Amino acid sequence: MPFRSIRRKFLVSLVAATSFFALAMIVFAETVIRRMLVTHLQEKGLAIARTVAADSVNPIITEHYFEVAMAFHDLREAEEDVLYAFVLDENGRELVHTFAGGLSTELKGAQPRRAANGTRTIELQTDRGPVLDISVPLLHGQIGWLRLGLSTARIRHQVNGIVLLIVLFAAATFAVGVAAAVGFARVITRPLLSLTRAAEAFGRGDTSQPVVIDSQDEVGKLAGVFNAMVASRLSVEEEREVLIEELRRTLGEVKTLRGFLPICSSCKKIRSDQGYWQQIESYIRDHSQAEFSHGLCPDCARTLYPEILGPGGGSHGT
Repeated sequence: MPFRSIRRKFLVSLVAATSFFALAMIVFAETVIRRMLVTHLQEKGLAIARTVAADSVNPIITEHYFEVAMAFHDLREAEEDVLYAFVLDENGRELVHTFAGGLSTELKGAQPRRAANGTRTIELQTDRGPVLDISVPLLHGQIGWLRLGLSTARIRHQVNGIVLLIVLFAAATFAVGVAAAVGFARVITRPLLSLTRAAEAFGRGDTSQPVVIDSQDEVGKLAGVFNAMVASRLSVEEEREVLIEELRRTLGEVKTLRGFLPICSSCKKIRSDQGYWQQIESYIRDHSQAEFSHGLCPDCARTLYPEILGPGGGSHGT
C-alpha cells in the first residue's frame, strides 16, 4: 500500500471541504438567491405597471397617446430596470410604445401567463438579454393591456457578484486553512516521525534512541508506552545476559570424564594421559568436581576385623 502522509491527508480533506462549501454556496446563489431577486423584481414591476396603468386609462380613452408616451419616457428615465413599455388595445393593436423602430412581432405575439388577479408575467429572451415581461389590464382588459419589460441583467450582475465573493471567501479560507493544516500537521507529525525513527531503530536492535515528547496528548501517551516497552526489553535482555553468564560459569566448572579409562584389574589404579598410575579416587578428584570420603563396606569390615565383627557382624559401612 502506498505511503500517504498525514499532512497530505489534511490538505486533501481541506480542499474537498472547501470545494464542497464553495459549490454549495454557488448553487445556493444561482437558485435560491436568484429566485428571491426575480420575485422581488416581479413585485416591483407589478407595482410600477399598476400605477402606470391607472394613470394611462384616461389618456387612452381620450386618445391622448402623447401623454402616455411621455409617462413611459419618464418611467424609463427613473427606473433603469425598465427596458420598454407599450399599450395594446382590446383587439391587439398597438397604441403607444417606446420602441424607436416599432414593436416587434415576436414581442407583440408573446402571451404572458395570466395570474388570478388578471396580471400576466413571462420571461423572454431578447437582443438586450433576459426580460421579465409584465402585463396589466386596463379597465379589466376592456380598453387593452399595458406591457412592461424589466431587464434581469442587474440580477445576473448581483448573482455574479455574490458568486465572486463566495469564490474569494473560499480562496481565503483555503489559504488560511492550508497554513493552519500545515502547521497543525507539522505539530502532529514531528513527534510521530521521531517515534517512527525510534521504532525503526528498535527493529534493528538499536535501543539507544528513546523518544522525548513533552505533549500530554495521545502522541505523548504513545511515546510513553514505547519508552516503557524499550525499557522492559532492555531489562529482559540484561536478565538474559546475567543468566547466560551464570550458565557459562557453571558449565565451566563442570568436568566430564569421557572415553576409555585404562584401569588395573587387580589394584584398580587408573593410568593417566602422562602414563602414571593413580589411585582411582585421586584420578576422579583431579578430573571432576567429585570428592571422596572413605569408609568400609560390610564385607571388607568382616574380612579386616573378624575378631570384632565375626562372621555375622555389622551390615553397614563405618
